[in-house]
Amino acid sequence: MKTNLRSIALTQSSYTKHAGFSLVEVVLAVGIMALGVVTILGLLPHGMEMSRKTANEQAETRIVDQLVGEVQAADWATMGGVSSPGNSAGIDAFFDDQGLRIYEASGDVANLLVYAARVKLVDATESTNGMQMPSRAGANVQNKNLRRVMVEVAVTQNQDFDFDSPPPGIPVKRFTQLVARMRP
Repeated sequence: MKTNLRSIALTQSSYTKHAGFSLVEVVLAVGIMALGVVTILGLLPHGMEMSRKTANEQAETRIVDQLVGEVQAADWATMGGVSSPGNSAGIDAFFDDQGLRIYEASGDVANLLVYAARVKLVDATESTNGMQMPSRAGANVQNKNLRRVMVEVAVTQNQDFDFDSPPPGIPVKRFTQLVARMRP
């Protein structure tokens, strides 16, 4: 019985002597892990930039949808002021970082402002004649129930932003939408 205990004791002591990882194994594992972490950290700025661009596009889409919806819901003769006589410049509107409208009555427009937008008719003559339709025969066909509306959006905090001659560093995105007369 003593021999069995002795052999068990020898195997346990040799096991504890050789248990664990060698220095080479640890260094290799740390090197592989560091390579993976550095690769993931290298992708982080690209992912953040894509996230920022996506948020901007979503906010711009919300802005265009809201402004075109307001024009569509307004009286056909004035289109909420867009097609009023003498208003060829359009209507300016301001939005926050989520694409929600900021009204000047809120008082804190300058601190919340991220987007400036302008709504106008593509062609000022469409307010009386309607939209000119493409024609194969070259005839001048007007549809009095359609108008083209342009929504211009710029990422700026300037309330007096000039959409006609913007500064070089601020791009202006332009979206054209058709608005149809829904009521007679």
